[in-house]
Amino acid sequence: MKTLYIIRHAKSDWNTGQKDHDRPLNQRGVGDAPRMGKHLKEEEKSPELIISSTANRAISTARLIAKEVGYDLAHIQQTENLYHASPKEIVKEIWKVPQSVDTLYCFGHNPGVSQMIEYLTDDFVELKTCCVAKITFDLDDWNAIVQGTGILTKIISPKEI
Repeated sequence: MKTLYIIRHAKSDWNTGQKDHDRPLNQRGVGDAPRMGKHLKEEEKSPELIISSTANRAISTARLIAKEVGYDLAHIQQTENLYHASPKEIVKEIWKVPQSVDTLYCFGHNPGVSQMIEYLTDDFVELKTCCVAKITFDLDDWNAIVQGTGILTKIISPKEI
């Protein structure tokens, strides 16, 4: 059994004049991410691995959540391939995850993360900022994850915790 938590980055600041990749989190995002991390620690599975887009807003969200769930920040794997990735590009990154990992947190961006949920589960969800989609797979191998193999078991919103 594999569990994937797809997490969209927290709310970012559009008023900095920085390039899209470099945009930081805004005040709401800086507050939502640790709250989501605390919720995940209390109510969900802790990650055995965290992978994240290299974009500032994604890696910042990953670090804030990782800190709350007790995950070593130095072990967050950053990949440029998750920056505005399509579902198939995200799946290719998931296929690289060691088979010993059963619980994965994956941080990325829309529209890719929302499309990824639909690709894996056949359920359409518009993942808002700092929301989490929990997807389970009755599989033992990350490489077996393909279209329609997942079950969407939960959507968690910072507004609801």
